[in-house]
Amino acid sequence: MRHIDEFTIHSFRGLRDIKLEGLGQINLLVGENNSGKTSILEALSLFCDPLNWRKWSGTPSTREVGNSASLSVSERVTWLFPQSENYDDDSSSSAAPKIWLSAFGGFPVEEVVAHYEQFSEMVQARPLIRETERELFYEDRYREVESVKVEVSTLLSKALPSLFDTSRELHETFMFPASRYSLPPGKSGVTTLPAQIINPSSHRLSSTPSQLWTDVINAEAKEEAIQLLRFFDNSIQDVDIIIGFAGRPTISVKHKELKRAPLSIFGDGLRRIFTLAAAIPRVRGGLLLVDELELAIHTKALEKSFAWLVKACVQNNIQLFATTHSLEAVDALLQACDETVDLATYRLLLNDGQISVTRFDKAYLTRLRQDLGVEIRW
Repeated sequence: MRHIDEFTIHSFRGLRDIKLEGLGQINLLVGENNSGKTSILEALSLFCDPLNWRKWSGTPSTREVGNSASLSVSERVTWLFPQSENYDDDSSSSAAPKIWLSAFGGFPVEEVVAHYEQFSEMVQARPLIRETERELFYEDRYREVESVKVEVSTLLSKALPSLFDTSRELHETFMFPASRYSLPPGKSGVTTLPAQIINPSSHRLSSTPSQLWTDVINAEAKEEAIQLLRFFDNSIQDVDIIIGFAGRPTISVKHKELKRAPLSIFGDGLRRIFTLAAAIPRVRGGLLLVDELELAIHTKALEKSFAWLVKACVQNNIQLFATTHSLEAVDALLQACDETVDLATYRLLLNDGQISVTRFDKAYLTRLRQDLGVEIRW
């Protein structure tokens, strides 16, 4: 089952009028750097849950993590929007830049439109304390802070029996940074689609594995995930969550030779596969969005890993969207998809500031790669 059959990015970040038609259950995005592959995954993530403040806060944060983050949350949210001065095709229009996404398929949301507004405000800072010989003086201080307001509208399909009597269109307003504002309660009953982005650094983040593994345990999918890990290290016996010395939840691997060892001491490949396997229960019946699918996985293990991933997506009704820079990954995914799996590949080409999209179905891709050995990435 395909949750989304067609997805159009009318405007998002630097993307304009990008249409992905004939989407499959397994979808691969190829193209050179800065052609918009990661932005497409981010747009899909927002589209699946557009009235969720955490989605707007978390999606742009995946590009800058931990101590490497150089932008505030407000700045990162702002850069989700087109920044070109020549935003609107109608030169007479004074409309502000907006995010505009639309789709058709099994998911009842048809369109998402968002506008943002930047403003400054004076907020109270920590008071200045001055001491004299006899007493202390407290002087109130204020500082100017840049804030962002985002207004989101979501249009539901006509075919969906509306849970709201007034309109098919739902609205929400978010303020960033949120530390000075109360979060909106959210609209009860709003249809969302589970979606998870696995970015190139997800497997290195200390909190991500334990969060995902909790979902694996709750879904009773632990043994299946451990079987996958044994493809990479047959000595793995079990995986648990324990509280480490710092009081934080930590993934602990029971190993024939190492006894008990934290997941962090294992190589990038094993940790990457662990993160992919642990994400499956969280997005059951939804979308799995993987940036750089081949990352950290040795070429000899690609086909076996991808075969497991494709099977897991089919069994759990997950629509996979993945990016890659690797021809080996393209070939391995092609081998992993048998005749029953609907695979679609999209090549993004950047030329004079415009991005064009070319679609390859599985039969055509097989002929190009296996029979002719054609370079399809650019």
